[in-house]
Amino acid sequence: MMRSLYPLIALLCVILLSPVTYGADELSPFRLRFCVEETEYPPFNYFVRQDGIKTSTLSGYDIDLLERTFKPIGIDYEVLALPWLRCLKDVQNGSIDAAMSASLNRQRATDYIPSIAYYYLTPSYFYLKAEFETPFRIDDINQLADLGTVCGINGFNYQNFGWRKETPISEIRTLQHLPEMLLKRRCKFFLARKEILAGTLALAQVGELPKTLASQVSPNSGKEPFHMLISKR
Repeated sequence: MMRSLYPLIALLCVILLSPVTYGADELSPFRLRFCVEETEYPPFNYFVRQDGIKTSTLSGYDIDLLERTFKPIGIDYEVLALPWLRCLKDVQNGSIDAAMSASLNRQRATDYIPSIAYYYLTPSYFYLKAEFETPFRIDDINQLADLGTVCGINGFNYQNFGWRKETPISEIRTLQHLPEMLLKRRCKFFLARKEILAGTLALAQVGELPKTLASQVSPNSGKEPFHMLISKR
C-alpha cells in the first residue's frame, strides 16, 4: 500500500522555508536536500541501469514523488545516495533536510520529525529449504538465534520485525549478498523486507527469489510502515 506524501511535503516546505528558519533574505537561492540509501531500496529508490550497467541516475517511487511535488512549484532540490547511517546522521545534524524510505523506532521518532507512513512492507526471515526438510514454526523471531547465525544489513532497523537489540545479528553491507551468505553457510537465516529483497535481486538480474530459499513472515509483526524523516534543525 502506498500513500501520497503531498500533505507532509507541504508541511516540510513550511518548516524548511519559513523566515524563522532561514530569514527572508536567505530564501533565494535555496535548495532542499534529501538522502536515500546508497545500496538501493527498489522499487522506491535505485540507480538506473543502461545495458545492464548501473548509472549514477536515481529513479524509483521516492524520486518520482519528489519531482512531481517540487518541480511544478519551482523549488530546487537534490537527492543524494549515501551510506544509510551517514544519511541519518546528516539529517539529524541538519546538513540534509530529510531522509526517504525510513522505518520508525522510538529513537528515530525522537531524533526526527516523521511523516505519515507512505508505504508498507513485509518483515520476513529467509533460510535454505534444504536446511529444514519439514516446515518449522517459531512464536518469536528472536528464537532464530537459538537455531543458528542470523544475518542482516548494517544500519538497518529490525525493531519492527520484533528483533531485540540484545539478540545477536551478523551484519553485512549489501542486501543482494544475503542469499549468498546462506549458500556459503555463513548464516542460517537472514532478515529482509520481502518486497525489497525481490526488487534488489531483480535489479541484479537474478530474477525471482532463488528457488533454494524459503521465507516466512515474522511472527512478531504485521506490515511495516515506512516514512520520510525530516530534520529538526
